[in-house]
Amino acid sequence: MKSYPLYKVKYYERFCDMVEDLGDRYGDAPAVSWYTRKQEEKGVTYRQMREDVRNLQEKLVDMGLAGRHIAIVGENSYEWIIACLAINYCGGVAVFIDTEQSDETIVEMLKMADTDVVFYSKPYEDICRMYDGDEKKMILLNGSKGYGMNMDALIEEGAAIRANGGADENKRKEVSGEDVGIIVFTSGTTSASKAVMHKQSAVLTNAADTKALIKNGPIVFTSLPFYHTYGWTCSVLDSLIVGAHMYINGNLRTVFRDMRLSGADSLYTVPLMLEMIRNKFWLEAEQNGKMEEYKKHLARRKFLMSMGIKKPTKKVEEIREKCFGAVNLVLCGGASPETEIMEEFELMGVTVLQGYGITECAPLVSANRNDANRFSSVGLVAPHAEVKIEDGEILVRGKNVMKGYYKNPELTAQVMKDGWFCTGDLGGFDKDGFLFITGRKKNLIVFKSGKKVSPEKLEEMVKKIPLVQDVMVYGAETGVSADDVQVAASIYPNQTKTEGMTNYEILEALQKEIDVINHQLPMYQQIRLINIREQEFSKTALKKIKRHLS
Repeated sequence: MKSYPLYKVKYYERFCDMVEDLGDRYGDAPAVSWYTRKQEEKGVTYRQMREDVRNLQEKLVDMGLAGRHIAIVGENSYEWIIACLAINYCGGVAVFIDTEQSDETIVEMLKMADTDVVFYSKPYEDICRMYDGDEKKMILLNGSKGYGMNMDALIEEGAAIRANGGADENKRKEVSGEDVGIIVFTSGTTSASKAVMHKQSAVLTNAADTKALIKNGPIVFTSLPFYHTYGWTCSVLDSLIVGAHMYINGNLRTVFRDMRLSGADSLYTVPLMLEMIRNKFWLEAEQNGKMEEYKKHLARRKFLMSMGIKKPTKKVEEIREKCFGAVNLVLCGGASPETEIMEEFELMGVTVLQGYGITECAPLVSANRNDANRFSSVGLVAPHAEVKIEDGEILVRGKNVMKGYYKNPELTAQVMKDGWFCTGDLGGFDKDGFLFITGRKKNLIVFKSGKKVSPEKLEEMVKKIPLVQDVMVYGAETGVSADDVQVAASIYPNQTKTEGMTNYEILEALQKEIDVINHQLPMYQQIRLINIREQEFSKTALKKIKRHLS
């Protein structure tokens, strides 16, 4: 697979420069669009977006909030985007709050980040008031009926201030790309969440790096949570930087509807949504008596591709449209999608590009490219990042690496080694420079013999069993010492496929499948214990299992 030049993209150091330049470069082109519950399409141009950001940041300066910590607590929305851009424009620090956490955790996050003011959406009003009931510190993102101030009114007031000569210059802050732009919390799959600080330049450079590696079409769709760096940096900012028309969604109930209505050719998502799209498609195909016909056409397509004929037939195009609408490119992160799914979508004419990111790296470390794509790899290293492998662990250095954990230098020192961030992930490179992830250092199962097993590899094998919805592989202690363990699998069964079966019948069926897997593995790697879960695993925003809670 030959390497080829990076795509051309403009880089920015400060958010104020980016906002101004995008308004000039893309003007009246559509920037952000969304659908109401009644399927009404609404949206703004790049010029309108710039005006909203200018006006809101001017009001924030007038309120004495330049450089302050301002949290955003709400679902995906245009207002969320404007709030974040305005906070950074005037030199403030945007604090991203994971709204899927418990009320107590959200309040704790607001405290950890020393939040001065909170932008909130209506469902989170009571939670935010638990943190600070002062109405002067509460701003409603959308609508007018809420506690404290509302954003629409602040934007209008900001416009009036600008028309009258602007805010007091003494209230402004000199903004630098070296300033902290965001504080975002780690997902916490293995430990409590940590408050990660990223410079403005780190976030913007990482967003541009995404577009240097990957070229998407003119219309993109994302439902990734904006409060995560993957959703913010690698779907919102990178789309805006190249002038794409971005459709956003903040409601899982309407995500498939909105994706189709948008006519988007590119989709940002996580493996779970890919599985949902695939399952929904094949279920409908089966109900309509089309399953065998579709499988026959895809098998023929596979043969033709093996012969070097890559152009899809009209029937394959029809299959793709039924499954994905207009989408032909998927950018997938957060976890590793199954190779089988990527191969199946490739047959339909949909390219799935897997990447690798981590919150502390803003987040992108590597990604597959349009014409350099290996399903089992997480791709090529981003232009402004360096990666090395030390004792099997992936270490990252570069402009994208965090400034540190907020008010926690001890914890920062634990993960930084001579300028390199120790990811805790295990992996390596192939001869062409493609990076591969083999497991998580903290998740390794270590035996008395000194041998080690990465549970992720076993989980990937077990998840292919049709009866399995989700699985977590771990080391179950069998003796007096911590390293006297055997491999165990905790399985949450597929509720549809196991309907009417008793737990004993499910366990028996699973054991037969596990036996087949075990025959492929060395003795020490074989799964010896299986337990059936009654409830789903607790997961992070990017749908990774929280191992410490499971």
